Amino acid sequence: MQDGGLLVLKTGGQEEHARYGGVVPEIASRAHQAWLAGLVQGVMTEHQIPWTSIDAVAYTRGPGLLGSLMVGASLAKGLALALNKPLLGVNHLHAHLVSPGIENRQAMVFPALILTVSGGHTHLVRMDSWLDWEVLAETRDDAAGEAFDKCAKMLGLGYPGGPALDRLAQSGNPQAHRWPKTQLGLDSYSFSGIKTSLLYYLQKNKPTLFNEAGSALADLCASLQSTLVEMLLGPMKAHVQVQRPASLALAGGVACNSQLRRECLALGEALGLPVFIPAPAYCTDNAAMVAFAATHLWEAGATSRDALTERPLARWPLHLYAEELLALNPGSWGKS
Repeated sequence: MQDGGLLVLKTGGQEEHARYGGVVPEIASRAHQAWLAGLVQGVMTEHQIPWTSIDAVAYTRGPGLLGSLMVGASLAKGLALALNKPLLGVNHLHAHLVSPGIENRQAMVFPALILTVSGGHTHLVRMDSWLDWEVLAETRDDAAGEAFDKCAKMLGLGYPGGPALDRLAQSGNPQAHRWPKTQLGLDSYSFSGIKTSLLYYLQKNKPTLFNEAGSALADLCASLQSTLVEMLLGPMKAHVQVQRPASLALAGGVACNSQLRRECLALGEALGLPVFIPAPAYCTDNAAMVAFAATHLWEAGATSRDALTERPLARWPLHLYAEELLALNPGSWGKS
């Protein structure tokens, strides 16, 4: 993807992994290797973008599946060398953090309290500018997106199951079942308990569950979704009282969930705060959010001197990345 003079590399797809019930790292990295170079060339040709218009090359450095990251990094480095342009390795989580501002950069109000929820990560972050943030809470075990998908898989809804569970929940009773809400304090989430509870429930009830008349499956989906959304928004509600943010925001793939979007908007309305939620296309992993994050790095001069020798990172926590940015510029990044 080309955005504001940045060439951004991002590939992916769910179809090949659905038959296995989840992402298979080997298949993912082989698909990247097979398709990435042709995809980049095809995008440049289709949109008639001259290579000379590229100011910098950005790519996802991590965190993520190391095999896929290495393929993207190798092509990005090759392009940067061939074009003699700077290279920017973007933190995937930072890209999600900035995604609420993709559609209207100037509208975003800081400080913002941002809930980032995906299949691999769950964070509540206070963001004071595009390059300045503090992690307030994160999951201690499983991510919320994984909980959605694993619960859906146990219910036979396929992969990725989160959207299917959301659709069924629309016609169900959220009060039909009670599930445990693990509480670890305001700085932690935990979603492993609800998956275990569903497993035990299905061991006792699955033989008859799908033979019952009415909305037994929809009720299960609705109650599971309601519990997960309540667990996600609980720390946000508590931190609002302490942090006094000027806005609220959602990001990450699970920000596509209809109930989470609806209840976050309702929370903002009750508090008198604007709420920023990306369009669904910008919630799931996408090149636009990587381009947007890279644009802020580029404009602020936050580029590494050793970008061509940097290695992809399977783990790259937000709090460590924040420290790296501070080291690149010890002064303030500003509030815009």
